[in-house]
Amino acid sequence: MMRRVLIGIGGTPFTTVAIHRAVELCRLHDAQLTAVTVVDQERLNRLGSVPAGAGGAAAELREHRSSATRELVEAAIEALTSACEAGQVSLDVHREKGDPFELMIRYARYHDVSVFGLRSMFECGVLGNTDVKPADVLNRLATGGARSIIAVSERYRPIRRVLVAYGGSLRAAETMKQLVRLRLWPDITLRLLACNGTETAASRCLADAAEYCRWHGYEAETCHRPKSAKREILAEAAQWDADLIVLGATRASVITRSLFGTTALHVIRNADRPLFIGS
Repeated sequence: MMRRVLIGIGGTPFTTVAIHRAVELCRLHDAQLTAVTVVDQERLNRLGSVPAGAGGAAAELREHRSSATRELVEAAIEALTSACEAGQVSLDVHREKGDPFELMIRYARYHDVSVFGLRSMFECGVLGNTDVKPADVLNRLATGGARSIIAVSERYRPIRRVLVAYGGSLRAAETMKQLVRLRLWPDITLRLLACNGTETAASRCLADAAEYCRWHGYEAETCHRPKSAKREILAEAAQWDADLIVLGATRASVITRSLFGTTALHVIRNADRPLFIGS
């Protein structure tokens, strides 16, 4: 059951799609929507080295950056408010200041699903600098306790065909179970994809996963591609025309503090369609 949805608000093309997706989910599930925007004033004030005598110009630039960010964010909130009113969705807006990651993680822990843009999470003062990579943002959110993240792409896609990258690990199974238990989209077609390994091993693993899906009301197709998962997941998503790719985290590395292996990171960095990121 899904009752609370979180959305991170910025002012990019991804924000428009995130609004559409979050409102859509709330309407489907009669859920409450929480919108959070975090203006990182410390980051906006950071200009690097300022030449002697240029203090006044630097102050003007800081003010301009702050003003532009606030305008973009307020425009996005206005668009979200209008969409919620039209869809009769309950909305709670929080305008925050402080450490963006800590605040977003705090909110995400108490929501069933979090909706972000792959890049609007860290543009316009929402979650850090524009040179921060999407995979790094998602990893930090996940390691901080945020689960069931929907990372939207720049273009809106109705969710009808969902590709689940499934290798049979405990983490992959937990992510698949999160997806089917939440029943975010009741009428989707599921395809479970296993890569690497032998056909026999993949068939056994996929059959067990498909059986679980059937008990939760989903008939799942299965597919085995014998080559590297890093390559095959995106290839299968394009060939099958998936509307959503489902990825699970791996066991966190003590050294890297990363919940995502190289395959998941590659998909996150290169996907041109929305992702569902599970624990």
